[in-house]
Amino acid sequence: MWLYCHFPQLQLDNLLISQPEFAKQAVALYRVKNGQSLIEQTNLVAQEAGVSRGISSVMAIALYEALLLKEYEAEKEEKLLSAVADHLYQWAAKLILDPPQGIYLELKSIEKLYGGLSNTVRTLNLAVQQLGFLCQRAVAKNTLAARVLAQANTPLVINKAQAERQLKDLSIKNSGLPNKIIRNCLSVGIFSIGDLLTIPTSDIGRQFGKDTLVYVQALRDDLNIQRANHFYEPSEHFFQQIDLVSEVSNWQGLRFPMKRLLNDLESFLYQRQKAVQHITFQLFQRDNHCTELSVSTATASWRAHSFWSLLQLKMERSPLAAPVLELSLKASEFSQLSAKSQHFFHEAQDTQSLFPLIGKLQVKLGERAVYTPAISDDPRPGFNECRQPPCRSQAPSITPIKRPLWLQREPQPVNLNEWRLQAGPERKHCGWWDSQAIQRDYWLAMDTQHRKGWLFYESGHWYLQGWFS
Repeated sequence: MWLYCHFPQLQLDNLLISQPEFAKQAVALYRVKNGQSLIEQTNLVAQEAGVSRGISSVMAIALYEALLLKEYEAEKEEKLLSAVADHLYQWAAKLILDPPQGIYLELKSIEKLYGGLSNTVRTLNLAVQQLGFLCQRAVAKNTLAARVLAQANTPLVINKAQAERQLKDLSIKNSGLPNKIIRNCLSVGIFSIGDLLTIPTSDIGRQFGKDTLVYVQALRDDLNIQRANHFYEPSEHFFQQIDLVSEVSNWQGLRFPMKRLLNDLESFLYQRQKAVQHITFQLFQRDNHCTELSVSTATASWRAHSFWSLLQLKMERSPLAAPVLELSLKASEFSQLSAKSQHFFHEAQDTQSLFPLIGKLQVKLGERAVYTPAISDDPRPGFNECRQPPCRSQAPSITPIKRPLWLQREPQPVNLNEWRLQAGPERKHCGWWDSQAIQRDYWLAMDTQHRKGWLFYESGHWYLQGWFS
């Protein structure tokens, strides 16, 4: 058994969900076909004003002067269909895309998981409703029958015999066959799909052609269509784009669509048990101008609010240079989402509460301005200090070495008579790899005022490198 989901106005629904303030206005999408602009999709307000699919844009504006028009783009609708498939993949693994507005879902493999066919269809219906898109659904024994019933917007039935009766009672005009074949069927008295199915297979090919024969065989399930190689595989990268009904010239108008993209990213990451540290918004403005808004968190995250609080700081600092027509969000370089665990012997240092503060500081000061001091493998004082990402712990040394907290900018010559050597020497003969070689013996020493210092002997002289606290 197959469930077919048909989204008759996917691009328009996506527009209105992203900008709900336009839900009470008449909105329509048009498509340029053979040099003529024709209405492709309309919302309920436009339909009530008499604007319907197939009429010219000029007539639509004459019917409703305040009609908002946007161009229909099949390519964008196909990308939206992939996003729908990503969402449904959480409940059903065997999906087949039928661009630009349909998805097949195979039911037999998941019936046991959900406790029968009825519960399976109910679960998938709830998953589709979460998206908020208008969807026409149908269940049938094969893919073609399910698609024909769904596109004809027949009532959803689960019983196979009832679905077959629905299919046979369906008008030949709703069969999905080319208009020429439909006219030929009507001229010989074939008014329903059931009438077409009663004709012997040998006569169908002769009277209506090969395409109609293949169509009837597929409805009868006589063709063994192998679709296993066409099952949908979710993308490993996140990219979603939103068209805006009307251009937006301030950040306030972009808050809702940006939050929606972040919520979609959260669902994407949760489904894959992944986290991400860097995301990028692209704002497409007038004159093909594109502005990028990148945000990085202190540690990889999958929650939308982690990025939203940082985005708000960015928006406060950078006003929009031009009105925005559409926007997108992309993310890649994911890391595995790991569960929190406690240290077995003692409580590990809790750095989770620091991450929001670190993220805000990075946005305000710049990513390079916030770091954790660390020690590199270079043994030379003054060369072994380095920077690493915030809150990243450094592996402890097997044998801890005492080092002064305060190093002199330049080693200061000292009189050894004023010092008492306590530990050493620690010989350093290194730096040959970058032409700044040193040959020194380091000592821990205490001066006459009982201050502990770090001295070294080089070329016949003693120097103070730094002070211990």
